[in-house]
Amino acid sequence: MGADGKLYTVADMGDKIMSYDSSGKGSVVIEGMHGNSILAMPDGGLYCTGLYYTGLGDKVPDAGAIVHVKDGKKALVDSGLKYATGLAYRPDQWLLTVQDGNSKWAYSYRINADGSLTNKERYFSYYVADWDDDAGARGLCYAQEGQMFAATRTGVQISADDGPTQVILPVPDNSRVTAVCLGGKDLDTLYAFCGDKIWKRKVKVHAMGAFSPWMKVNGTKL
Repeated sequence: MGADGKLYTVADMGDKIMSYDSSGKGSVVIEGMHGNSILAMPDGGLYCTGLYYTGLGDKVPDAGAIVHVKDGKKALVDSGLKYATGLAYRPDQWLLTVQDGNSKWAYSYRINADGSLTNKERYFSYYVADWDDDAGARGLCYAQEGQMFAATRTGVQISADDGPTQVILPVPDNSRVTAVCLGGKDLDTLYAFCGDKIWKRKVKVHAMGAFSPWMKVNGTKL
């Protein structure tokens, strides 16, 4: 959801970013963009992950790409991840987190005023079994209070500012979580998306988005 109240979408089988207003009317934002996840920023820009075509022909996608889109233009701002999936920014709006979906890591970037990304760091470490190196991380979101929620094979993994997973919330049937978000009437409901099921529970933190004002992060606690 963008700060303008519109819903923005991208798909790996499509070729454009779309926006939808409250009546459901769709408009093309930009063409020639395939992707896994999309994130609306407070300044009206968008970040997308995955399936950016490198210019070597329409048969050569880069599944580890991060693309910035604003004012009808797109720019490749990073590449080289194994499989870039979910992405979210901190409540103070200066760090972007991007999940490397075929590993146990998420990367941290500094967001610059022009939308470019710098200070790339392999920062967040997810729990995996000793014999695995792929947490299967997909969707991602932050809470106003600073905690980060990641959808993984083992459930919703919650991290604080120091990076490693602190809590794992499995869903009742122990299925893989593919997307996660905070919302609800009071912004304090955690939703976990698992194939044809959606699970929810109340939590002590609150949802944020492109509509939220800048919020200082004072360190996080569980």
